[in-house]
Amino acid sequence: MIPIPWFLNKRINIKLFISCTLSLGLIVTSTAVASYTPTDQKPVPKDRKSDAGTTRGCSGGDIPLTVLASGNYFGRTISPHPTFAWFVPGDSASKAMKFMIYEWVPSGKPKEVRKISLQSSPGIMKLSPFSENELGLQPGKEYSLQVVIHCDPDNPSGDLVDEASIEVVKMPTAVQSKLNRAVNSVEKANIYAEAGLWYNALDEALKLAKASGVAESKYESRDRFKLAGA
Repeated sequence: MIPIPWFLNKRINIKLFISCTLSLGLIVTSTAVASYTPTDQKPVPKDRKSDAGTTRGCSGGDIPLTVLASGNYFGRTISPHPTFAWFVPGDSASKAMKFMIYEWVPSGKPKEVRKISLQSSPGIMKLSPFSENELGLQPGKEYSLQVVIHCDPDNPSGDLVDEASIEVVKMPTAVQSKLNRAVNSVEKANIYAEAGLWYNALDEALKLAKASGVAESKYESRDRFKLAGA
């Protein structure tokens, strides 16, 4: 178990730390622990993984650009409006970046669902790309998200790129029953994590971390963004 302040301030291998292939302990306060231990992870097909771009910092830093999810397994959510988060290397200059979500269509080309333009900010950034009045992501469908930081607009091959896969599932009856009895976000985070619902557990964990004042300056709601091309 590693506390969030240590995670944010040490130059560690974040890919290993957040990997869903291992049992992940996420301490969001000194007393709130969410243990993410799925037993039936669904691997991402090799043909859906992109090897384009790099994940290191624009200035060659040691800590990579990292979407907070596994790159090898589907992260599950029961929410049509999930919150996503990623770690941005600590380069001093803010860079143009894009956040994209694609729906995987059987025997077809991936369908772009959302494309958002942002500016990078060192540390952990988070984003809820769908408003509550939108349809959002749909149960039974598979999606991919991709984060791209443009280090040099004239050299796309030097972009920082990381991605993850999303599977939207229906709310398990047993999980809903437990949530109905939960009295706070600490209990909700644990319930989601124990059920293998990565993005729901992550959302609650980020709320708890912000509420407890952990690395407050590194958490941003990113309410102001623009749809790319708008």
